Amino acid sequence: MSRPQATTEVGLGTTVFGILGLVTLPIALLGLALSGGGLVWAIVAGAAVLAVLVAYIDPFGG
Repeated sequence: MSRPQATTEVGLGTTVFGILGLVTLPIALLGLALSGGGLVWAIVAGAAVLAVLVAYIDPFGG
């Protein structure tokens, strides 16, 4: 009997992370537009873009 590989779970985690990034990105961009360029919104937007990029590249998935 073979064990399930942990990379599948990690790959799924990056996919969920990417979906959260896709949800967070428009909210962060709206916050940036409404606040006139707040640093916190810029950091949130940057983290969302990074999450989407990691999910797109998916270094852990197969």
